Amino acid sequence: MTDERIIAYLLEELPEDDLERFEDECFAQESWPTHIHLVEEDLIDAYLRNELIPERRQRFERNYLTTETRQDRVSMAAALLRQIDEYNAASKVTAVVQPPVLTLAERFRAFWNSQAWGLRAATGIATVVVIAGALWISFRPPSPRTFATLTLSITSNNRAEGAQADKVNLPPNAEALNVSLTLPQQAPSAARYRVELENDNGDRKSAEVTGKDAQSVLVMIPAAQLARGQYALKLFAIKTDGTEQRINGTYFFIVE
Repeated sequence: MTDERIIAYLLEELPEDDLERFEDECFAQESWPTHIHLVEEDLIDAYLRNELIPERRQRFERNYLTTETRQDRVSMAAALLRQIDEYNAASKVTAVVQPPVLTLAERFRAFWNSQAWGLRAATGIATVVVIAGALWISFRPPSPRTFATLTLSITSNNRAEGAQADKVNLPPNAEALNVSLTLPQQAPSAARYRVELENDNGDRKSAEVTGKDAQSVLVMIPAAQLARGQYALKLFAIKTDGTEQRINGTYFFIVE
């Protein structure tokens, strides 16, 4: 699972056989490989810094930016990148206007000697607090990501006919709901899939497809998009030539 192969997967450059082998490797692990998320972050950074070749930039915009989740991920990365660039620019300006004669130790000594005793003590305490906080942030383990899970089967009934809907409770700290959609036996062959999420009011939005195999399609829905109520998931098969076919039936679930 090299970085280049992961990028080709994210940009949908892998042939169908390689795509299936790649996803089989991922599903064979206990959780979705962390290395994929790291490469994905580097890919987004390269896109925002205009470091991708024109062909890959087009594939990024056409094949990667297909869901609201991914679009939000790129928007947050762009905002963070702007803050970093603004900070670096401000640091460069500050460095230009500093007196070149004094070293850092000499400037600190001059500042320290010019302060009153009380201000020195307060400055020293603040410095210790800042350093301790920075060390704690640097060395603390990352908070584990929390997901709720659900497995659904397709039904040909609709809401009016009283279709059965599985129920799920989202923990307060859950980031998303991972849903495994079991494919029907007569499902058409597909190179990839698209999923629509519909709420009780009929509002629709795309759901992110995070993986697939011969029996199921895996979908991730951010918890922020799931209020209490009933939802329907509609599955579309996308063939190798780009044509799309709706798979008959609907997946229903209820968030309590």
